Amino acid sequence: MAWYPRAVKMELQPESSTQQAIRPTQVIYHSIAAPWTPKRTYEYWRDSTNLESHFGLGFDGTLWQYLGTQTRADANYRANRRADGTGAISLESASNLDHTDPWTDEQVEELIKLGVWAHKTHPDIPLRICRSASDPGFGYHRLHSDWALGGTDCPGDARVKQFRELVFPAIVARATGAPEPTKPTTPSVPPTPRRRRRPVAYRLTGA
Repeated sequence: MAWYPRAVKMELQPESSTQQAIRPTQVIYHSIAAPWTPKRTYEYWRDSTNLESHFGLGFDGTLWQYLGTQTRADANYRANRRADGTGAISLESASNLDHTDPWTDEQVEELIKLGVWAHKTHPDIPLRICRSASDPGFGYHRLHSDWALGGTDCPGDARVKQFRELVFPAIVARATGAPEPTKPTTPSVPPTPRRRRRPVAYRLTGA
């Protein structure tokens, strides 16, 4: 199993010991539709659901890893593990309740660093955006319908724009030594959610 050295290791059991091995070929970024810390996300998966991602990312850039990246995580539906043993590395990031906020600067930086590490650690993850649901590369949860049971709006438009214009180009730049794109400033502290309700990211979309 591969463990990212920048992340706090908080191994999720029994999943870490019982779920199948994968050969990672994709990295998929998610939003959890809740303003949660990685600790709260860990507790939710441990106590309330059989769905999980490999990583959890807080607004302040704090990153926890729950499963080794060569162990199946269940947040990506058909991308979790395919018949040939390939599968996706998934990261869940804190957001507002409606998937409408952008990633903070701290989140953006960690998404980039993790992407570079995943590409360099796992040789079957190329530096491209996934062209289909099974195509190796990088993506975000709503990019392909086979990644979400019943469809999903995760992440929202603001984060999709950041992924395409900032996060993924910076992953490519750092991995290859090319100049990075200009980074716009985004708020470090998210706006107060308009209303309280249960997170929706995994009710129907993550299996």
